[in-house]
Amino acid sequence: MVEEKLIDRGMGEWLILSYLPVSLFSLRMTHATSKGGKTLLVPTPYTFKMTLIDACFRVFDKNNAEIKARQVFDLIKGCEIRFSPPADCIVQNTFIKIRQEERDAPRGFYGSTIAYREFCFYTNGELKVAIGLNGLSEDAVSLIRRVGGHINCIGKRGSFWQYIGDSICKGNLSEGYTFPQPEERLLAGKFQWSQYLDDFGEILCKDKDGFDRISTYSSGKVELGKHRILRETVIPYSFVQSSKHFTQFKKSI
Repeated sequence: MVEEKLIDRGMGEWLILSYLPVSLFSLRMTHATSKGGKTLLVPTPYTFKMTLIDACFRVFDKNNAEIKARQVFDLIKGCEIRFSPPADCIVQNTFIKIRQEERDAPRGFYGSTIAYREFCFYTNGELKVAIGLNGLSEDAVSLIRRVGGHINCIGKRGSFWQYIGDSICKGNLSEGYTFPQPEERLLAGKFQWSQYLDDFGEILCKDKDGFDRISTYSSGKVELGKHRILRETVIPYSFVQSSKHFTQFKKSI
């Protein structure tokens, strides 16, 4: 993994977007296999930025959608994004049937198999997404607000959320949000859980063809450790209990 230089990601003034969980949430860890799908406890900055860009194609008509998507990409690509999850999270463990292309079989032949999956069941509160504004203009913030209000799925397909509003926060965020290591608050020992969350890398942010790299309709590629980087991130959850069927976390703030 390539070590990334620190980027000014716009801390000091934040746009807070709030969402209520509608269904179970799942987002596989970067290094999880197709049959061992352990989930993250929160979305990732990379995922949410892609979700904002994707929402442009539902907000605007076909003549303006790509133009607005490219504009949103340029606005948010270098922004810091942090998450304040609901107060309680129960990770459910299960096995599901999937269709997978078999080895040594004719091309296009898919057989039935099983895979391990985890799903987060949230209670008591909403997901808050904080976007560092980094001196963005009022028009830019208004555009992000409009697009953010049309997001209804964050994570894997079926991870539905309901938008409930937004606000502006000036100054530092509360300790109920995720934060990348290292930070001074980590030394207090209040947090017991961390995961690697992906984000846009510095190379992708500076690339003139960055949007074409993330687009599934272009030939550009996104390389892990170069265009997509992993940042060890402290999650404001503490472990409560677990069994062979579930693991329970509670917000430690």
